[in-house]
Parts: sequence; structure tokens; C-alpha cells
Amino acid sequence: MHAELRRARALYFEWRVLPERERARAGPLAREVKELALDLRGRRDSGQAVRELAQANDALWAILHYGGRRAA
Repeated sequence: MHAELRRARALYFEWRVLPERERARAGPLAREVKELALDLRGRRDSGQAVRELAQANDALWAILHYGGRRAA
């Protein structure tokens, strides 16, 4: 399994266990990560798909880890 697929699975699980309010905020991006990961699984030429998934993973990670923090 590709590293970005494993990362997507971990991030999606992390999103699923968030409280409802936080989960709703990141929902569209989490669903995009899931769809991109599913798309990647069946491709032979996966270069572009891996890059797209990596970008979505980065964005979801940032929301999950920094989204609730506000600058002082």
C-alpha cells in the first residue's frame, strides 16, 4: 500500500473521531481525501493521483492539527 494511502486512512480515522462541530468543519476535505484515496487504488499511472492525494492529506492534516487554534 502506498504511503499516502496509509496517511489518508489515518487522517480520515482521526477526522471521524472528532466532536461533531469540528467534524462538520473539516467534512468536505475529509470526503475529498477519501475519494482521492479510492481513486488512487485502481490506477496504474498513479503519479498525478499521488500528488493530488498528498496535497489533500496535507490540507486535512493542517485543519485537524491547527484548525481549532486561533492566533493571539
